[in-house]
Amino acid sequence: MADVDPETLLEWLSMGQGDERDMQLIALEQLCMLLLMSDNVDRCFECCPPRTFLPALCRIFLDELVPDSVLEVTARAITYYLDVSAECTRRVVAMEGAVKAICSRLSGAGLGSRVSRDLAEQCIKVLELVCAREAGAVFEAGGLPCALCFIREHGARVHRDTLHSAMAVVTRLCGKVEPQDKALPDCVEALSVLLRHEDAHVADGALRCFASLADRFSRRGTDPAPLASNGLVSELLYRLSNAAGPGTSATATCSNPKTPPSSSTVTTVPTPEPKSCASVSTIISLLSTLCRGSPSITHDLLRSELPDAIEKALKGDERCALDSMRLIDLLLVLLFEGRSALGRSTTGGPSGPLLPRLRRLDSAGEKSHRQLIDCIRSKDTDALIEAIDTGGIEVNFMDDVGQTLLNWASAFGTQEMVEFLCDRGADVNKGQRSSSLHYAACFGRPAIAKVLLRHGANPDLRDEDGKTPLDKARERVDEGHREVAAILQSPGEWMLPPSQEHKKLETEVEEFTEPKGDPEMAPIYLKRLLPVFCATFQSTMLPSVRKASLSLIRKMVHYIQPELLIETCGSDKTGGCGAMLVEVIANVLDNE
Repeated sequence: MADVDPETLLEWLSMGQGDERDMQLIALEQLCMLLLMSDNVDRCFECCPPRTFLPALCRIFLDELVPDSVLEVTARAITYYLDVSAECTRRVVAMEGAVKAICSRLSGAGLGSRVSRDLAEQCIKVLELVCAREAGAVFEAGGLPCALCFIREHGARVHRDTLHSAMAVVTRLCGKVEPQDKALPDCVEALSVLLRHEDAHVADGALRCFASLADRFSRRGTDPAPLASNGLVSELLYRLSNAAGPGTSATATCSNPKTPPSSSTVTTVPTPEPKSCASVSTIISLLSTLCRGSPSITHDLLRSELPDAIEKALKGDERCALDSMRLIDLLLVLLFEGRSALGRSTTGGPSGPLLPRLRRLDSAGEKSHRQLIDCIRSKDTDALIEAIDTGGIEVNFMDDVGQTLLNWASAFGTQEMVEFLCDRGADVNKGQRSSSLHYAACFGRPAIAKVLLRHGANPDLRDEDGKTPLDKARERVDEGHREVAAILQSPGEWMLPPSQEHKKLETEVEEFTEPKGDPEMAPIYLKRLLPVFCATFQSTMLPSVRKASLSLIRKMVHYIQPELLIETCGSDKTGGCGAMLVEVIANVLDNE
């Protein structure tokens, strides 16, 4: 078999009529054996070069008359090539119609026979490998609906590894979906079903897909309400209720403490018991992103049984409790200050990436940009200010790797640089790979993180790896990263400079038509949650949880009206809140 002439093998691969089909199948099997058994990749590729063999394999998929048995071996051979070299992925994508043909074969797979099932599994493997490097090509070829349909219709009939590979394809492709895509409703409906899938990996993957979709909506400045059209919020509340363990689970129904729910957004109650809980961090981050972007979701969420879910989640481990309190920190801002206090990105519409004219400069401009990056690294603030003020460099220019000047300054520059760029209109949430807040978190720069939050940075955006700035800060344990993590734990404290808060609200009163906060629900949440966090502060020995609890208690006491404070502290229903609050204050004073 090793003595087969490559030219003869390539000639047999091109056969496809009558008895020649058998020769084609033999050639494919021999090629697979050569690729699989070779102990020297370079020598194998020299013998069967991808430059000539991959186009021949792709042409087999383009032949509509090829039987499944031949296609299965063809897909296997392509997989062997893709496993070895990134260049092979580019050659497959460059073959016009090849990826689309693979997706079509996957869609048409009936799985009625062993051969058709093997073909479908091989197609999934090929798409997974291509997605790892060229996800855009698979998305354009219709890979997302194909993979979603495969999981829903055939997930129970294929090997678990194949099911997980298909979910990996869906997860990568969801990062390519735009809010205006016509296929979005079907995608949301399918993902909503997968949230309740019996396989925990698939269910958690669907949750990450929703987080990715919500992130796309947030970056485009679009209301993410369409994502919640199939009971997403109910499922999130249900998962949050179970985050601390099955002992604290409860049905996440939606009932206003005062009035019945007004929308179907949170009325669908998930019936199946989840096999495992997704990361509570993803749940909280997704809820936060939905609340930031959608007044209607916020309205309905505040009138759901969210307090019950939060109270149960607080009984979990340290990370679970801290993330739950991070959501409350955001909701307190929405309840009492309103949406205007969150800050907004400087991009005014759904433009997404910057216009090409801002991304392409002539050679002199590119040289100037590189020199400016060197100035940022060397902390030369004056050079940066001069370049921007003289119009030599556009403030939101994005380089070839998707990084803005503010990204660079947040990672390596001075606080003065970051403040200057923000004042000149730099988009704090822009960045192809990561936002500026991600860079500040990654490099452990608390002062920079505070500046970015004051200028409207969204702490719930995700980078190319699906991580939030808080996730990046938690990856290291040195002092700088711990400080950033503490800031991002309660980002509401830094969203508006205290000296400018009232001035900014006054200037924006005409622009924001919704009332300040939610006067109906604010007292209900104060009365319900103040005793909860007093109890949490007293019952925990974890310094981080005590600090976060105290921060929320301070905010609630700041917002609460004297009459409501008297009622809350004196009510039997609050479990002696007055005494607990006094004990909290005494404890803090003793430690001081």
